[in-house]
Amino acid sequence: MEDGYSLSNFSLVIQITCTAMVLAILFWSIFAINNWSKVDKSRPVKKKEIDLPHMTVVLPTWNESIVIQGKLEDIRLQEYPDELLEVIVIDSASDDSTVELVREWFSSKGEDDERHYTLIEEEARKGKSTSINRAFEEAREESSILMMTDVDCRLSEGALMAVAERFHDADIGAITAKQILLNSNQSQKTQQEGSYRDFFTRIRIAESNAHSTPIFHGECSAYRRDAISGHKLVENSNADDSQMAVSVVRSGFRAIYDPSIEFYEMAPPSGRSSKIQKVRRAQGLVRHFWRNRDLAYSSKSPVRGIMALELSLHILLPIFVTLGFIAGILHLSTIVNLTGLDLQKIGQLPIAHRIMILSDTLVVMLISSGRLGLPVPASRLSYTFFVYMITIANAICLILLGRSLHVWEQVPSVREELSQHDSRERN
Repeated sequence: MEDGYSLSNFSLVIQITCTAMVLAILFWSIFAINNWSKVDKSRPVKKKEIDLPHMTVVLPTWNESIVIQGKLEDIRLQEYPDELLEVIVIDSASDDSTVELVREWFSSKGEDDERHYTLIEEEARKGKSTSINRAFEEAREESSILMMTDVDCRLSEGALMAVAERFHDADIGAITAKQILLNSNQSQKTQQEGSYRDFFTRIRIAESNAHSTPIFHGECSAYRRDAISGHKLVENSNADDSQMAVSVVRSGFRAIYDPSIEFYEMAPPSGRSSKIQKVRRAQGLVRHFWRNRDLAYSSKSPVRGIMALELSLHILLPIFVTLGFIAGILHLSTIVNLTGLDLQKIGQLPIAHRIMILSDTLVVMLISSGRLGLPVPASRLSYTFFVYMITIANAICLILLGRSLHVWEQVPSVREELSQHDSRERN
């Protein structure tokens, strides 16, 4: 019995500590978002003053035969002067018909305009960061804007023009766009995907207002060449888009999220597909923030508060949530074992135990309701937040175990759905 109470008290102390830290970080996030949202460093762009820059758009591919021609068509339909645009497809040793389809498209539709199309074939698959480094190096010299966009997304109408206009502000060195899920209402899983994206979108906007956001969407991100000159992506890592964003900040420019520029993609419709994508992304972000942790405590850093918050959200918070949840389950289990769910015995427990029992029960109820899709207020958001924290904790464990996911894995179901979407759009 004494051992049971000792275990219960130990788990209670861990749980209270973790709960306090989680609440502190979340309240800090809310305060920061509200505070930064009141600031706006952007400067209005007068379109008549714009001298459009030369731009290179890079499309990294690996076994993208299902969607590559749809992506090339997506770029072809973008409004931008032909003579100012270069399109580079860099293929990481695909073993399907991707390269053949690219050549076929180049020789047919690619000859209908004056844009410069290039295909780079890599001999071995080394990861997206390696491909981006090479493509940016081989972009034609006159291109002052280097943009990358994933093959499994589609750009909104006028996206390239909007990107060019934003770079008229000399302070801006990088721009990323807003994600729109094409299948957001398809299933409970895709709805949850949208829920957690909404919260982080608010953070990206607030950070951009304050100075810069250190998290970018590789599906649609563009960089001022001068701002990333001398910076190379860490090739045995990932989060290449966000790596470049921080490089821009280190060069004295701003890296912003612009919600008026949009791109479209499919949320992974199945749990396994979603996990593949999220764990890899989470691992990249954890490494990214740890590698750039000096920006969180340096008094000379223009993004000190932003990086400190993101470091807390992506490293400390997942650890506290995971430990707190485990401690909570352990606490509930020991209390059940000690009291047999006898209400009289539970009522005789110290008040701290009783409060945490109520807290544990509420958390389990919200997470379970969110998992089952029950219409309980705040359950979906609670479950989505919990899953995201566990995903990052999983990514941290993989890093500690020496398992790197920097060579990206495709989500086949996403490409299949996007291919069907492209077919519907053509018809």
